[in-house]
Amino acid sequence: MKNFFADVVVIGAGGAGMRAALAAKETAPELAVILLSKKPLGKGGTTALACSDRMAFHATLPYTAPVQNNWKEHAMDIYRIGGEVSDYDLAEVLSKESAGALEYLINIGVPFVKTADGRVDQFLTDGSIYPRACYVGPETAVEIAKALQRKLEESSVQIVENVMVYDFIVKNNRVIAAKAIDIISDEIYLIQAKTFVLATGGAGALYSKNVFPSEMTGDGYAAALRAGAKLVNMEFMQIGICHPHMLFASSGSMFRSLPKIVDETGREFLNDYLSEKDKNQLSVLQFKKGAHWPISYESPTKVIDLAVYVHSLCGHKVYLDFTENPGYLSIKNIPEEILSWSEKADRKLFYKTTPYERLMKINPKVVEWLQQRHIDLSKERFEVQNALQHFQGGVKIDRNAKTNVNGLFAAGECAGGQHGANRPGGNSLLDTQVFGKIAGQNAALEARKINFEKIKITNNKVKGSIPSYQARNQIKEILSNSAFLVRQHSEIVKAINEIQSIEEKGICLDENGVAYMIETENMLLLSRVILTAILLRDESRGPHLRFSHFDPPVMNFLPRKDEWKKYIIFWLDEKRRLHYEIKEPIRPEEDSK
Repeated sequence: MKNFFADVVVIGAGGAGMRAALAAKETAPELAVILLSKKPLGKGGTTALACSDRMAFHATLPYTAPVQNNWKEHAMDIYRIGGEVSDYDLAEVLSKESAGALEYLINIGVPFVKTADGRVDQFLTDGSIYPRACYVGPETAVEIAKALQRKLEESSVQIVENVMVYDFIVKNNRVIAAKAIDIISDEIYLIQAKTFVLATGGAGALYSKNVFPSEMTGDGYAAALRAGAKLVNMEFMQIGICHPHMLFASSGSMFRSLPKIVDETGREFLNDYLSEKDKNQLSVLQFKKGAHWPISYESPTKVIDLAVYVHSLCGHKVYLDFTENPGYLSIKNIPEEILSWSEKADRKLFYKTTPYERLMKINPKVVEWLQQRHIDLSKERFEVQNALQHFQGGVKIDRNAKTNVNGLFAAGECAGGQHGANRPGGNSLLDTQVFGKIAGQNAALEARKINFEKIKITNNKVKGSIPSYQARNQIKEILSNSAFLVRQHSEIVKAINEIQSIEEKGICLDENGVAYMIETENMLLLSRVILTAILLRDESRGPHLRFSHFDPPVMNFLPRKDEWKKYIIFWLDEKRRLHYEIKEPIRPEEDSK
Protein backbone atom coordinates (compact mmCIF):
# COMPACT_ATOMS: atom_id res chain seq x y z
CA MET A 1 0.00 0.00 0.00
CA LYS A 2 1.36 3.41 -1.02
CA ASN A 3 0.95 6.27 1.50
CA PHE A 4 0.51 9.97 0.82
CA PHE A 5 0.45 12.82 3.34
CA ALA A 6 -0.75 16.37 2.71
CA ASP A 7 -2.42 19.24 4.49
CA VAL A 8 -5.11 19.62 1.80
CA VAL A 9 -6.14 16.99 -0.73
CA VAL A 10 -8.34 17.97 -3.68
CA ILE A 11 -10.09 15.03 -5.34
CA GLY A 12 -10.91 15.62 -9.00
CA ALA A 13 -9.00 17.70 -11.55
CA GLY A 14 -11.75 19.32 -13.61
CA GLY A 15 -12.51 23.02 -13.46
CA ALA A 16 -13.62 22.98 -9.81
CA GLY A 17 -10.77 20.78 -8.61
CA MET A 18 -8.03 22.75 -10.32
CA ARG A 19 -9.47 26.04 -9.02
CA ALA A 20 -9.73 24.57 -5.50
CA ALA A 21 -6.11 23.38 -5.52
CA LEU A 22 -4.89 26.78 -6.71
CA ALA A 23 -7.00 28.59 -4.11
CA ALA A 24 -5.71 26.36 -1.30
CA LYS A 25 -2.12 27.07 -2.30
CA GLU A 26 -2.71 30.77 -2.81
CA THR A 27 -4.41 31.01 0.61
CA ALA A 28 -1.74 29.09 2.53
CA PRO A 29 1.48 28.73 0.49
CA GLU A 30 3.20 26.89 3.35
CA LEU A 31 0.74 23.98 3.20
CA ALA A 32 1.26 20.81 1.20
CA VAL A 33 -1.55 20.51 -1.37
CA ILE A 34 -2.18 17.39 -3.46
CA LEU A 35 -4.49 17.28 -6.48
CA LEU A 36 -5.73 13.78 -7.37
CA SER A 37 -6.86 13.16 -10.93
CA LYS A 38 -8.62 10.03 -12.17
CA LYS A 39 -7.17 10.62 -15.63
CA PRO A 40 -3.99 12.42 -16.77
CA LEU A 41 -4.44 16.15 -16.28
CA GLY A 42 -6.25 17.68 -19.25
CA LYS A 43 -7.28 14.25 -20.61
CA GLY A 44 -10.30 13.73 -18.37
CA GLY A 45 -12.98 15.68 -16.55
CA THR A 46 -15.92 17.44 -18.13
CA THR A 47 -14.42 20.94 -18.18
CA ALA A 48 -11.42 19.91 -20.27
CA LEU A 49 -13.46 18.04 -22.87
CA ALA A 50 -16.99 19.44 -23.19
CA CYS A 51 -18.05 21.71 -26.05
CA SER A 52 -21.20 23.31 -27.41
CA ASP A 53 -22.07 25.68 -30.22
CA ARG A 54 -21.37 28.58 -27.88
CA MET A 55 -20.43 27.45 -24.39
CA ALA A 56 -21.06 30.12 -21.79
CA PHE A 57 -19.66 31.36 -18.49
CA HIS A 58 -22.42 33.20 -16.65
CA ALA A 59 -21.31 36.38 -14.89
CA THR A 60 -22.73 39.62 -13.55
CA LEU A 61 -20.20 42.35 -14.35
CA PRO A 62 -20.28 46.01 -13.27
CA TYR A 63 -21.90 46.95 -16.58
CA THR A 64 -24.26 43.97 -16.88
CA ALA A 65 -27.90 45.05 -17.14
CA PRO A 66 -29.65 46.15 -15.03
CA VAL A 67 -26.65 47.96 -13.58
CA GLN A 68 -28.36 48.77 -10.28
CA ASN A 69 -28.57 45.64 -8.07
CA ASN A 70 -27.71 43.44 -11.04
CA TRP A 71 -26.31 40.70 -8.81
CA LYS A 72 -29.73 40.37 -7.15
CA GLU A 73 -31.36 39.81 -10.55
CA HIS A 74 -28.77 37.11 -11.25
CA ALA A 75 -29.38 35.42 -7.88
CA MET A 76 -33.15 35.48 -8.38
CA ASP A 77 -32.76 33.98 -11.86
CA ILE A 78 -30.79 31.09 -10.36
CA TYR A 79 -33.39 30.55 -7.66
CA ARG A 80 -36.50 31.00 -9.83
CA ILE A 81 -35.32 29.01 -12.86
CA GLY A 82 -34.25 26.34 -10.38
CA GLY A 83 -37.89 25.88 -9.45
CA GLU A 84 -37.38 27.31 -5.93
CA VAL A 85 -35.82 24.05 -4.74
CA SER A 86 -32.28 25.35 -4.17
CA ASP A 87 -30.70 27.46 -1.43
CA TYR A 88 -31.00 31.16 -2.20
CA ASP A 89 -27.94 32.07 -0.12
CA LEU A 90 -25.79 29.94 -2.45
CA ALA A 91 -27.31 31.72 -5.45
CA GLU A 92 -26.25 35.00 -3.88
CA VAL A 93 -22.70 33.71 -3.48
CA LEU A 94 -22.57 32.69 -7.14
CA SER A 95 -23.87 36.02 -8.40
CA LYS A 96 -21.76 38.23 -6.11
CA GLU A 97 -18.55 36.31 -6.80
CA SER A 98 -19.05 35.91 -10.54
CA ALA A 99 -17.21 39.07 -11.63
CA GLY A 100 -14.16 38.17 -9.55
CA ALA A 101 -14.20 34.64 -10.92
CA LEU A 102 -14.23 35.92 -14.50
CA GLU A 103 -11.44 38.42 -13.78
CA TYR A 104 -9.26 35.63 -12.38
CA LEU A 105 -9.74 33.59 -15.55
CA ILE A 106 -8.95 36.54 -17.80
CA ASN A 107 -5.80 37.23 -15.78
CA ILE A 108 -4.56 33.67 -16.29
CA GLY A 109 -5.14 33.84 -20.03
CA VAL A 110 -8.68 32.74 -20.94
CA PRO A 111 -9.46 34.69 -24.16
CA PHE A 112 -13.06 35.75 -23.57
CA VAL A 113 -14.58 37.61 -26.53
CA LYS A 114 -14.70 41.39 -26.01
CA THR A 115 -16.61 44.20 -27.67
CA ALA A 116 -14.99 47.11 -29.50
CA ASP A 117 -14.90 49.17 -26.28
CA GLY A 118 -12.98 46.46 -24.43
CA ARG A 119 -15.85 45.08 -22.39
CA VAL A 120 -16.46 41.34 -22.17
CA ASP A 121 -19.22 40.48 -24.66
CA GLN A 122 -22.36 38.95 -23.13
CA PHE A 123 -25.40 37.33 -24.71
CA LEU A 124 -28.72 36.07 -23.40
CA THR A 125 -28.92 32.38 -22.64
CA ASP A 126 -31.56 29.99 -21.29
CA GLY A 127 -32.91 30.76 -17.85
CA SER A 128 -31.93 34.43 -17.79
CA ILE A 129 -33.74 37.73 -18.07
CA TYR A 130 -30.62 39.76 -18.91
CA PRO A 131 -27.55 38.98 -21.07
CA ARG A 132 -24.81 37.60 -18.81
CA ALA A 133 -23.26 34.80 -20.86
CA CYS A 134 -19.54 35.38 -21.51
CA TYR A 135 -17.82 33.12 -24.01
CA VAL A 136 -14.76 32.14 -25.99
CA GLY A 137 -16.64 29.99 -28.49
CA PRO A 138 -17.42 26.27 -28.69
CA GLU A 139 -14.43 25.56 -26.43
CA THR A 140 -15.03 28.03 -23.60
CA ALA A 141 -14.76 25.24 -21.02
CA VAL A 142 -11.70 23.77 -22.71
CA GLU A 143 -9.94 27.15 -22.67
CA ILE A 144 -10.72 27.55 -18.97
CA ALA A 145 -9.29 24.10 -18.24
CA LYS A 146 -6.13 24.83 -20.25
CA ALA A 147 -5.50 28.10 -18.42
CA LEU A 148 -6.04 26.51 -15.00
CA GLN A 149 -3.70 23.65 -15.92
CA ARG A 150 -0.98 26.09 -16.99
CA LYS A 151 -1.34 27.94 -13.70
CA LEU A 152 -1.22 24.67 -11.75
CA GLU A 153 1.92 23.50 -13.49
CA GLU A 154 3.61 26.75 -12.43
CA SER A 155 2.63 26.14 -8.80
CA SER A 156 3.99 23.76 -6.17
CA VAL A 157 0.75 21.76 -6.00
CA GLN A 158 1.57 18.04 -6.22
CA ILE A 159 -0.42 16.32 -8.96
CA VAL A 160 -1.11 12.58 -8.73
CA GLU A 161 -2.77 11.08 -11.82
CA ASN A 162 -4.76 7.91 -12.57
CA VAL A 163 -6.01 7.69 -8.97
CA MET A 164 -9.61 7.26 -7.80
CA VAL A 165 -10.71 7.87 -4.21
CA TYR A 166 -13.35 5.31 -3.30
CA ASP A 167 -13.80 5.70 0.46
CA PHE A 168 -13.08 7.97 3.41
CA ILE A 169 -11.92 7.09 6.89
CA VAL A 170 -14.00 9.05 9.39
CA LYS A 171 -13.37 9.60 13.10
CA ASN A 172 -15.78 11.58 15.29
CA ASN A 173 -17.53 12.96 12.19
CA ARG A 174 -14.26 14.20 10.69
CA VAL A 175 -12.66 12.85 7.53
CA ILE A 176 -9.06 12.00 8.42
CA ALA A 177 -7.97 9.92 5.43
CA ALA A 178 -9.06 8.51 2.09
CA LYS A 179 -8.67 5.14 0.44
CA ALA A 180 -7.80 5.29 -3.24
CA ILE A 181 -6.84 3.00 -6.07
CA ASP A 182 -4.64 3.31 -9.13
CA ILE A 183 -7.10 2.75 -11.99
CA ILE A 184 -4.37 1.23 -14.18
CA SER A 185 -2.49 -1.05 -11.77
CA ASP A 186 -5.19 -1.54 -9.08
CA GLU A 187 -2.60 -0.58 -6.44
CA ILE A 188 -4.24 0.66 -3.23
CA TYR A 189 -3.27 4.04 -1.70
CA LEU A 190 -3.86 5.48 1.76
CA ILE A 191 -4.06 9.26 1.62
CA GLN A 192 -3.91 11.10 4.94
CA ALA A 193 -4.78 14.80 5.11
CA LYS A 194 -6.19 17.46 7.39
CA THR A 195 -8.93 18.51 4.96
CA PHE A 196 -10.35 17.21 1.69
CA VAL A 197 -12.15 18.88 -1.23
CA LEU A 198 -14.45 16.76 -3.37
CA ALA A 199 -14.59 17.95 -6.99
CA THR A 200 -15.29 14.72 -8.84
CA GLY A 201 -18.07 15.96 -11.13
CA GLY A 202 -21.25 14.14 -12.03
CA ALA A 203 -22.21 10.54 -12.79
CA GLY A 204 -22.93 10.45 -16.51
CA ALA A 205 -21.80 6.82 -16.80
CA LEU A 206 -25.06 5.78 -15.11
CA TYR A 207 -26.87 6.47 -18.38
CA SER A 208 -26.39 5.01 -21.85
CA LYS A 209 -26.70 8.39 -23.58
CA ASN A 210 -24.62 11.18 -22.07
CA VAL A 211 -21.99 13.78 -22.89
CA PHE A 212 -19.72 13.01 -19.93
CA PRO A 213 -16.21 11.57 -20.11
CA SER A 214 -16.35 7.81 -19.54
CA GLU A 215 -14.71 7.93 -16.10
CA MET A 216 -17.60 9.90 -14.55
CA THR A 217 -19.09 7.09 -12.43
CA GLY A 218 -20.20 9.19 -9.43
CA ASP A 219 -17.30 8.21 -7.17
CA GLY A 220 -17.43 11.44 -5.17
CA TYR A 221 -21.17 11.17 -4.52
CA ALA A 222 -20.84 7.58 -3.32
CA ALA A 223 -17.73 8.11 -1.17
CA ALA A 224 -19.30 11.16 0.48
CA LEU A 225 -22.52 9.28 1.18
CA ARG A 226 -20.65 6.40 2.82
CA ALA A 227 -18.69 8.93 4.91
CA GLY A 228 -21.90 10.38 6.35
CA ALA A 229 -22.37 13.35 4.01
CA LYS A 230 -25.77 14.21 2.58
CA LEU A 231 -26.92 14.32 -1.05
CA VAL A 232 -29.61 16.67 -2.34
CA ASN A 233 -31.65 17.19 -5.55
CA MET A 234 -30.48 13.93 -7.11
CA GLU A 235 -33.66 13.54 -9.20
CA PHE A 236 -32.76 16.61 -11.25
CA MET A 237 -30.38 16.15 -14.18
CA GLN A 238 -30.32 18.23 -17.32
CA ILE A 239 -30.93 16.43 -20.62
CA GLY A 240 -30.50 18.10 -23.99
CA ILE A 241 -30.04 17.49 -27.70
CA CYS A 242 -26.40 16.50 -28.25
CA HIS A 243 -24.14 14.78 -30.75
CA PRO A 244 -24.00 11.03 -30.01
CA HIS A 245 -20.22 10.60 -30.40
CA MET A 246 -18.66 13.95 -29.46
CA LEU A 247 -19.02 15.68 -26.09
CA PHE A 248 -20.95 18.42 -27.89
CA ALA A 249 -24.22 20.10 -26.91
CA SER A 250 -26.23 21.23 -29.94
CA SER A 251 -27.95 24.15 -28.32
CA GLY A 252 -28.82 27.83 -28.85
CA SER A 253 -27.61 29.08 -32.21
CA MET A 254 -28.01 25.70 -33.91
CA PHE A 255 -31.72 25.58 -33.15
CA ARG A 256 -32.31 29.28 -33.74
CA SER A 257 -31.06 28.90 -37.30
CA LEU A 258 -34.07 26.58 -37.81
CA PRO A 259 -32.53 23.48 -39.40
CA LYS A 260 -34.70 20.71 -40.73
CA ILE A 261 -35.09 17.90 -38.14
CA VAL A 262 -35.16 14.57 -39.97
CA ASP A 263 -34.47 10.86 -39.55
CA GLU A 264 -32.13 8.62 -41.56
CA THR A 265 -34.57 8.60 -44.50
CA GLY A 266 -34.62 12.40 -44.65
CA ARG A 267 -38.23 12.53 -43.42
CA GLU A 268 -39.42 15.25 -41.05
CA PHE A 269 -41.01 13.26 -38.24
CA LEU A 270 -41.83 15.71 -35.44
CA ASN A 271 -45.48 16.04 -36.44
CA ASP A 272 -45.95 12.30 -35.89
CA TYR A 273 -45.73 12.88 -32.15
CA LEU A 274 -47.24 16.34 -31.65
CA SER A 275 -50.72 17.59 -30.82
CA GLU A 276 -52.54 19.76 -33.35
CA LYS A 277 -51.78 22.83 -31.25
CA ASP A 278 -48.03 22.12 -31.26
CA LYS A 279 -48.02 21.30 -34.97
CA ASN A 280 -49.44 24.74 -35.70
CA GLN A 281 -46.71 26.53 -33.79
CA LEU A 282 -43.74 24.30 -34.61
CA SER A 283 -41.68 27.12 -36.14
CA VAL A 284 -41.98 29.11 -32.93
CA LEU A 285 -41.26 26.07 -30.76
CA GLN A 286 -38.13 25.18 -32.68
CA PHE A 287 -36.88 28.75 -32.57
CA LYS A 288 -37.54 28.94 -28.84
CA LYS A 289 -35.74 25.63 -28.39
CA GLY A 290 -32.50 27.57 -28.74
CA ALA A 291 -33.43 29.48 -25.61
CA HIS A 292 -34.74 26.44 -23.71
CA TRP A 293 -32.09 23.91 -24.62
CA PRO A 294 -32.22 21.46 -21.67
CA ILE A 295 -35.65 19.90 -21.49
CA SER A 296 -37.89 21.47 -18.89
CA TYR A 297 -41.47 20.93 -17.84
CA GLU A 298 -42.01 24.69 -17.74
CA SER A 299 -41.10 25.15 -21.42
CA PRO A 300 -43.48 24.30 -24.30
CA THR A 301 -40.43 23.21 -26.32
CA LYS A 302 -40.23 19.96 -24.32
CA VAL A 303 -42.38 18.27 -26.96
CA ILE A 304 -39.48 18.50 -29.44
CA ASP A 305 -37.15 16.63 -27.07
CA LEU A 306 -39.82 14.01 -26.40
CA ALA A 307 -40.54 13.52 -30.13
CA VAL A 308 -36.81 12.96 -30.74
CA TYR A 309 -36.75 10.52 -27.82
CA VAL A 310 -39.70 8.44 -29.00
CA HIS A 311 -38.49 8.36 -32.62
CA SER A 312 -35.10 7.13 -31.40
CA LEU A 313 -36.80 4.43 -29.30
CA CYS A 314 -38.47 3.25 -32.50
CA GLY A 315 -35.03 2.53 -33.93
CA HIS A 316 -34.46 5.70 -35.94
CA LYS A 317 -31.52 8.07 -36.03
CA VAL A 318 -32.13 11.80 -35.81
CA TYR A 319 -30.33 14.59 -37.66
CA LEU A 320 -30.26 18.35 -37.98
CA ASP A 321 -30.18 19.20 -41.69
CA PHE A 322 -28.82 22.70 -42.36
CA THR A 323 -29.02 22.39 -46.14
CA GLU A 324 -32.82 22.78 -46.36
CA ASN A 325 -35.56 24.70 -44.59
CA PRO A 326 -38.16 22.80 -42.58
CA GLY A 327 -41.39 22.13 -44.40
CA TYR A 328 -43.29 23.82 -41.60
CA LEU A 329 -41.19 27.02 -41.61
CA SER A 330 -43.37 30.10 -41.53
CA ILE A 331 -41.48 33.36 -41.35
CA LYS A 332 -44.68 35.18 -40.44
CA ASN A 333 -45.02 33.05 -37.31
CA ILE A 334 -41.64 34.03 -35.85
CA PRO A 335 -42.29 36.76 -33.29
CA GLU A 336 -40.22 39.93 -33.61
CA GLU A 337 -39.32 39.91 -29.95
CA ILE A 338 -37.69 36.49 -30.32
CA LEU A 339 -35.66 37.65 -33.29
CA SER A 340 -34.37 40.73 -31.52
CA TRP A 341 -33.82 38.78 -28.31
CA SER A 342 -31.75 36.02 -29.84
CA GLU A 343 -29.05 37.29 -32.14
CA LYS A 344 -29.90 40.95 -32.76
CA ALA A 345 -31.21 39.87 -36.14
CA ASP A 346 -34.39 40.89 -37.93
CA ARG A 347 -36.80 38.93 -40.10
CA LYS A 348 -34.57 39.42 -43.17
CA LEU A 349 -32.25 36.78 -41.78
CA PHE A 350 -34.92 34.17 -42.62
CA TYR A 351 -35.91 35.48 -46.04
CA LYS A 352 -34.75 33.19 -48.87
CA THR A 353 -31.89 31.75 -46.79
CA THR A 354 -30.95 28.23 -45.79
CA PRO A 355 -30.34 27.17 -42.18
CA TYR A 356 -26.63 26.93 -43.00
CA GLU A 357 -26.55 30.53 -44.23
CA ARG A 358 -28.38 31.65 -41.09
CA LEU A 359 -25.99 29.75 -38.82
CA MET A 360 -23.03 31.31 -40.63
CA LYS A 361 -24.53 34.70 -39.84
CA ILE A 362 -25.47 33.86 -36.24
CA ASN A 363 -22.46 31.81 -35.15
CA PRO A 364 -19.70 31.22 -37.74
CA LYS A 365 -17.33 29.93 -35.05
CA VAL A 366 -19.30 26.72 -34.54
CA VAL A 367 -19.36 26.06 -38.31
CA GLU A 368 -15.58 26.47 -38.41
CA TRP A 369 -15.12 24.30 -35.30
CA LEU A 370 -17.11 21.46 -36.86
CA GLN A 371 -15.28 21.79 -40.18
CA GLN A 372 -12.02 21.25 -38.29
CA ARG A 373 -13.51 17.95 -37.17
CA HIS A 374 -14.47 17.02 -40.75
CA ILE A 375 -18.16 17.88 -40.40
CA ASP A 376 -19.39 20.19 -43.17
CA LEU A 377 -22.88 21.44 -42.32
CA SER A 378 -23.28 22.88 -45.83
CA LYS A 379 -23.20 19.36 -47.26
CA GLU A 380 -24.09 16.81 -44.58
CA ARG A 381 -26.58 16.20 -41.83
CA PHE A 382 -25.56 16.48 -38.18
CA GLU A 383 -26.59 13.54 -35.99
CA VAL A 384 -28.13 14.23 -32.57
CA GLN A 385 -29.77 12.42 -29.68
CA ASN A 386 -31.20 13.13 -26.22
CA ALA A 387 -28.28 12.97 -23.80
CA LEU A 388 -27.65 13.55 -20.12
CA GLN A 389 -25.61 16.71 -19.74
CA HIS A 390 -25.42 17.85 -16.11
CA PHE A 391 -26.31 16.68 -12.60
CA GLN A 392 -28.10 19.50 -10.79
CA GLY A 393 -27.78 17.95 -7.34
CA GLY A 394 -24.90 16.55 -5.33
CA VAL A 395 -23.16 16.63 -1.96
CA LYS A 396 -25.00 19.23 0.16
CA ILE A 397 -22.86 22.29 0.89
CA ASP A 398 -23.26 25.59 2.71
CA ARG A 399 -22.01 28.98 1.53
CA ASN A 400 -18.48 28.06 2.71
CA ALA A 401 -18.56 24.92 0.51
CA LYS A 402 -18.58 22.79 3.68
CA THR A 403 -20.49 19.52 3.92
CA ASN A 404 -22.03 18.21 7.14
CA VAL A 405 -18.90 16.09 7.70
CA ASN A 406 -16.00 18.02 9.22
CA GLY A 407 -12.92 18.35 7.06
CA LEU A 408 -14.87 17.62 3.87
CA PHE A 409 -15.68 20.33 1.33
CA ALA A 410 -17.28 20.02 -2.12
CA ALA A 411 -17.42 22.11 -5.28
CA GLY A 412 -18.62 22.04 -8.88
CA GLU A 413 -21.01 19.47 -10.24
CA CYS A 414 -20.19 17.17 -7.33
CA ALA A 415 -21.74 19.69 -4.91
CA GLY A 416 -25.45 20.26 -4.34
CA GLY A 417 -27.84 22.92 -3.11
CA GLN A 418 -26.60 25.76 -5.30
CA HIS A 419 -28.75 24.66 -8.26
CA GLY A 420 -32.35 23.52 -8.30
CA ALA A 421 -34.29 21.72 -11.01
CA ASN A 422 -32.77 23.91 -13.75
CA ARG A 423 -30.02 26.53 -13.90
CA PRO A 424 -29.22 29.45 -16.20
CA GLY A 425 -26.99 28.46 -19.10
CA GLY A 426 -23.36 29.11 -18.20
CA ASN A 427 -23.88 28.80 -14.44
CA SER A 428 -22.20 25.39 -14.36
CA LEU A 429 -18.82 26.80 -15.39
CA LEU A 430 -19.35 29.72 -13.02
CA ASP A 431 -20.11 27.27 -10.20
CA THR A 432 -16.79 25.43 -10.71
CA GLN A 433 -14.82 28.64 -10.29
CA VAL A 434 -16.76 30.30 -7.46
CA PHE A 435 -17.22 27.31 -5.18
CA GLY A 436 -13.93 25.79 -6.31
CA LYS A 437 -12.17 28.88 -4.97
CA ILE A 438 -14.27 28.97 -1.77
CA ALA A 439 -13.72 25.26 -1.07
CA GLY A 440 -9.96 25.53 -1.58
CA GLN A 441 -9.65 28.65 0.58
CA ASN A 442 -11.67 27.24 3.48
CA ALA A 443 -10.02 23.83 3.30
CA ALA A 444 -6.63 25.55 3.62
CA LEU A 445 -7.72 27.80 6.48
CA GLU A 446 -9.14 24.83 8.39
CA ALA A 447 -6.07 22.69 7.70
CA ARG A 448 -3.90 25.27 9.47
CA LYS A 449 -5.76 24.48 12.71
CA ILE A 450 -5.87 20.68 12.47
CA ASN A 451 -3.41 17.96 13.49
CA PHE A 452 -3.09 14.56 11.83
CA GLU A 453 -5.03 11.72 13.43
CA LYS A 454 -4.00 8.12 13.95
CA ILE A 455 -5.45 5.84 11.28
CA LYS A 456 -7.17 2.52 11.74
CA ILE A 457 -7.81 0.69 8.46
CA THR A 458 -10.53 -1.86 7.80
CA ASN A 459 -11.24 -3.44 4.42
CA ASN A 460 -14.62 -4.67 3.24
CA LYS A 461 -14.77 -8.19 1.90
CA VAL A 462 -16.28 -8.79 -1.54
CA LYS A 463 -19.12 -11.33 -1.39
CA GLY A 464 -21.04 -10.67 -4.60
CA SER A 465 -22.00 -13.04 -7.41
CA ILE A 466 -22.72 -10.72 -10.38
CA PRO A 467 -19.63 -9.92 -12.50
CA SER A 468 -18.90 -6.18 -12.59
CA TYR A 469 -19.38 -5.79 -16.34
CA GLN A 470 -22.77 -7.52 -16.26
CA ALA A 471 -23.93 -5.52 -13.24
CA ARG A 472 -22.86 -2.22 -14.80
CA ASN A 473 -24.76 -2.93 -18.00
CA GLN A 474 -27.86 -3.83 -15.99
CA ILE A 475 -27.65 -0.61 -13.95
CA LYS A 476 -27.28 1.54 -17.07
CA GLU A 477 -30.18 -0.20 -18.78
CA ILE A 478 -32.43 0.17 -15.73
CA LEU A 479 -31.77 3.89 -15.29
CA SER A 480 -31.84 4.67 -19.01
CA ASN A 481 -35.25 3.03 -19.36
CA SER A 482 -36.92 4.30 -16.19
CA ALA A 483 -35.10 7.40 -14.95
CA PHE A 484 -34.30 9.35 -18.10
CA LEU A 485 -36.78 11.60 -19.93
CA VAL A 486 -40.00 9.66 -19.29
CA ARG A 487 -40.65 8.78 -15.65
CA GLN A 488 -43.73 6.74 -14.70
CA HIS A 489 -44.64 5.29 -11.31
CA SER A 490 -44.89 1.63 -12.28
CA GLU A 491 -41.60 1.71 -14.18
CA ILE A 492 -39.79 3.43 -11.31
CA VAL A 493 -41.04 0.88 -8.78
CA LYS A 494 -39.95 -1.92 -11.10
CA ALA A 495 -36.53 -0.31 -11.48
CA ILE A 496 -36.06 -0.03 -7.70
CA ASN A 497 -36.88 -3.72 -7.33
CA GLU A 498 -34.36 -4.60 -10.02
CA ILE A 499 -31.67 -2.53 -8.32
CA GLN A 500 -32.50 -4.21 -5.01
CA SER A 501 -32.03 -7.60 -6.65
CA ILE A 502 -28.53 -6.60 -7.80
CA GLU A 503 -27.75 -5.32 -4.28
CA GLU A 504 -28.87 -8.61 -2.71
CA LYS A 505 -26.75 -10.70 -5.08
CA GLY A 506 -23.80 -8.32 -4.90
CA ILE A 507 -21.09 -7.46 -7.41
CA CYS A 508 -17.97 -9.55 -7.83
CA LEU A 509 -14.59 -9.04 -9.44
CA ASP A 510 -14.20 -9.87 -13.13
CA GLU A 511 -11.50 -9.40 -15.77
CA ASN A 512 -12.00 -5.61 -15.70
CA GLY A 513 -10.22 -5.33 -12.35
CA VAL A 514 -10.75 -3.93 -8.88
CA ALA A 515 -11.13 -0.24 -9.84
CA TYR A 516 -13.87 -1.11 -12.35
CA MET A 517 -15.68 -3.15 -9.70
CA ILE A 518 -15.53 -0.27 -7.20
CA GLU A 519 -16.89 2.15 -9.82
CA THR A 520 -19.77 -0.24 -10.49
CA GLU A 521 -20.54 -0.48 -6.76
CA ASN A 522 -20.65 3.33 -6.66
CA MET A 523 -23.07 3.35 -9.59
CA LEU A 524 -25.28 0.80 -7.83
CA LEU A 525 -25.50 2.91 -4.66
CA LEU A 526 -26.31 6.07 -6.60
CA SER A 527 -28.94 4.36 -8.71
CA ARG A 528 -30.95 3.61 -5.56
CA VAL A 529 -30.70 7.25 -4.42
CA ILE A 530 -31.73 8.61 -7.82
CA LEU A 531 -34.65 6.22 -8.28
CA THR A 532 -35.93 6.85 -4.75
CA ALA A 533 -35.81 10.61 -5.32
CA ILE A 534 -37.66 10.24 -8.63
CA LEU A 535 -40.33 8.08 -7.01
CA LEU A 536 -40.85 10.47 -4.08
CA ARG A 537 -41.27 13.60 -6.21
CA ASP A 538 -44.70 12.88 -7.68
CA GLU A 539 -44.85 16.03 -9.80
CA SER A 540 -43.09 17.50 -12.86
CA ARG A 541 -40.50 20.22 -12.30
CA GLY A 542 -37.64 21.23 -14.58
CA PRO A 543 -36.12 18.15 -16.27
CA HIS A 544 -37.95 15.83 -13.86
CA LEU A 545 -40.93 14.75 -16.00
CA ARG A 546 -43.47 12.48 -14.32
CA PHE A 547 -46.28 11.07 -16.47
CA SER A 548 -49.57 9.39 -15.69
CA HIS A 549 -49.72 8.34 -19.35
CA PHE A 550 -47.22 8.65 -22.17
CA ASP A 551 -48.14 7.66 -25.72
CA PRO A 552 -47.38 10.64 -28.01
CA PRO A 553 -49.10 12.74 -29.07
CA VAL A 554 -50.84 12.00 -25.74
CA MET A 555 -48.45 13.17 -22.98
CA ASN A 556 -50.17 13.41 -19.61
CA PHE A 557 -47.73 15.09 -17.25
CA LEU A 558 -48.15 15.07 -13.48
CA PRO A 559 -48.44 18.82 -12.81
CA ARG A 560 -46.01 20.92 -10.83
CA LYS A 561 -47.19 21.23 -7.21
CA ASP A 562 -46.62 24.11 -4.78
CA GLU A 563 -46.19 21.67 -1.89
CA TRP A 564 -43.11 20.30 -3.68
CA LYS A 565 -41.13 23.55 -3.48
CA LYS A 566 -38.79 21.56 -1.27
CA TYR A 567 -35.74 19.39 -1.75
CA ILE A 568 -35.02 15.81 -0.75
CA ILE A 569 -31.89 15.09 1.30
CA PHE A 570 -30.43 11.56 1.49
CA TRP A 571 -27.92 9.96 3.85
CA LEU A 572 -26.80 6.51 5.01
CA ASP A 573 -26.86 5.27 8.59
CA GLU A 574 -24.12 3.18 10.20
CA LYS A 575 -25.58 0.00 8.69
CA ARG A 576 -25.60 1.57 5.19
CA ARG A 577 -29.38 1.89 5.13
CA LEU A 578 -30.70 4.79 3.04
CA HIS A 579 -32.70 7.56 4.72
CA TYR A 580 -34.25 10.74 3.42
CA GLU A 581 -35.79 14.00 4.62
CA ILE A 582 -37.92 16.47 2.67
CA LYS A 583 -36.87 19.99 3.65
CA GLU A 584 -37.52 23.66 2.94
CA PRO A 585 -34.61 25.28 1.09
CA ILE A 586 -33.11 28.57 2.27
CA ARG A 587 -35.32 31.19 0.63
CA PRO A 588 -34.99 34.89 -0.24
CA GLU A 589 -36.18 37.19 2.53
CA GLU A 590 -39.27 38.24 0.61
CA ASP A 591 -40.28 34.59 0.06
CA SER A 592 -39.81 33.54 3.67
CA LYS A 593 -42.04 36.22 5.20
